[in-house]
Amino acid sequence: MERQKTQKEPKRRPKYGMFSCVAYIYRILWRTERGLVFTAIFTVPISLALSALSLCTPPAILRALSQSRSPGIVALAEPEKFLMAAQTILGLLLVQLLLDLTNNVIAAKIQSSENRVLAHLGHIWTKYVRERDWYHDYNPEARKAEERVQQGTQNNYGAGVHFPMDFANILTQVLKFFLFGAVASLLHPAVLLLLALGCGLNALMGKWERRKNWEERDIRNDLEKKINYTTTYISQNFHFAKDVRLYDMKPFLRDRLVCLFGRSEEESRKREYRSGLTAAVSFLVILIRDGAAYLFLIHEALTGKLDAASFVLYFSAITSLSGVMNNILGMMNRVSEGAMQLSDFREAMEFQDRLNRGPGIPLPGGPFSIEFKQVSYKYPESDKQVLDHISFRIEAGEKIALVGLNGAGKTTLVRLMCGLLLPDEGEILLDGHSLYEYNRDEMYSLFGFVPQGFNLLPATLAQNIACTMAEEEIDRDRMDSCIRQAGLSEKIASLPRGADTSLGRELDREGTELSGGETQKLLLARLLYKDPPCIILDEPTAALDPIAEDRMYRSYNGIAARATSVFISHRLASTCFCDRIFLLEGAGIAEAGTHDELMAAGGKYRDLFELQSRYYREEAEKHGGE
Repeated sequence: MERQKTQKEPKRRPKYGMFSCVAYIYRILWRTERGLVFTAIFTVPISLALSALSLCTPPAILRALSQSRSPGIVALAEPEKFLMAAQTILGLLLVQLLLDLTNNVIAAKIQSSENRVLAHLGHIWTKYVRERDWYHDYNPEARKAEERVQQGTQNNYGAGVHFPMDFANILTQVLKFFLFGAVASLLHPAVLLLLALGCGLNALMGKWERRKNWEERDIRNDLEKKINYTTTYISQNFHFAKDVRLYDMKPFLRDRLVCLFGRSEEESRKREYRSGLTAAVSFLVILIRDGAAYLFLIHEALTGKLDAASFVLYFSAITSLSGVMNNILGMMNRVSEGAMQLSDFREAMEFQDRLNRGPGIPLPGGPFSIEFKQVSYKYPESDKQVLDHISFRIEAGEKIALVGLNGAGKTTLVRLMCGLLLPDEGEILLDGHSLYEYNRDEMYSLFGFVPQGFNLLPATLAQNIACTMAEEEIDRDRMDSCIRQAGLSEKIASLPRGADTSLGRELDREGTELSGGETQKLLLARLLYKDPPCIILDEPTAALDPIAEDRMYRSYNGIAARATSVFISHRLASTCFCDRIFLLEGAGIAEAGTHDELMAAGGKYRDLFELQSRYYREEAEKHGGE
């Protein structure tokens, strides 16, 4: 079903043409690696000289070593002429050797330059992804575009990085065409026309194959992503190792791979069919084209119109001219493919951000109000309405708890609150102003967010807490205070380098690994260090023991006193100290009020609270009896 759905999608066409893409990459080259442009041009005369030597050397050697006394008889020249011939041969070979050496040195320099340009394109892409609005990560079209970019920038054969050398080679091949064509046309002009017609037919077949392959690349990219995820990410990732073994997931993974490889093989057969068809047509064209030219050449030699040296000269010219035409086709195909990859690269960076990246209104100086007005949201590619015309207001400095069953939309709501996601309908106001009125990056500084899914850098604990790699920017006294409030002092004191110990052992063998609870404390210390006017904690006590949980609540109360705060929890006992509690259910707020008000109302909140309380009491009685 998935494959059929993908195949029914309308055919894509590159947004940018070849000349636009060539201009784009050359602007980048001129800023970053302009030497590559001049180096590529320098290869033209060298390559042309090598071709001229290859064409002229065999007949020159033949004439130097022999002379015709009568038709079909070749005799050696006098010793003086032989010595001259030997010097000529050695001279030609020496020149060719020097040109080959120069060409190899230049080729190595060009490859290094192309790798640097490719790295620069990678930097442009990662910078764009890092700075674009976060909600794009949920856009399926943005994910497809990212896959195209990754495929097109894997090596220096993609994304137009090779354009300087390709155009230099095309220019070289065109000049060779005139060189060899001039020689071949001396035999008969029809030879040149015959070779050109065959080249045109091959060009049409190559264009058809290239276009079909490009149109289906999204299907191949999707399959490759799934195969890599299953083989590399799951099979080699430490976090999956226990589950794969304990739950005997190997048969499942094997069956999944068999299915994916089967579909991939089907796509490969399509490409192989097109490639085979193109190769077969090309073979027939070359057979007819070159065969006719060689037959005419042999006829001219047999009738005595050509001597041995001329035969070798024309034979080399026809052979080289055929190769030159094929090379021109190959280079044009390469340039066309690079232009399409470059068009994908440019299109992938054109997803428009909706948040304000320019000057914004001044930020509130302290805790601020948050208001949702008829806000609705649904994740892309999902039929479920997560939030449906939801409205509420949180006053400045107020403490709010969000509770509800899994999937009720609590995490989505706080992501909308701080501008990570944007509503499909409705309006979100911060301090009475739309979040679009603020500069995006300045607005982000208002929030301190401890999410369920977190990522910490492979840097020192101090750098992770202060969120800076510059040691001189870390306020050590402030950091130590935050570590104490978060309850992480004992752990850090046990480390040989204290807060300067690296987190993780990926880059530092002497680094440390934190438990789930210790990581939550580190995230709280980072939040305390930032000291934002609005804090959002998404299940902060999920990995903590009861003692640590009580300490976390006390710390939360301390920082919540000077900030607007939102707290998400499944443990309803942790919501009692909040000013108000919102119970989310059915894509909206089902109940709202203080803990006492909701308990008195006897609704869903009370049912959940009593259910959890009964469970905790039973556990306490059980352990007390033991």
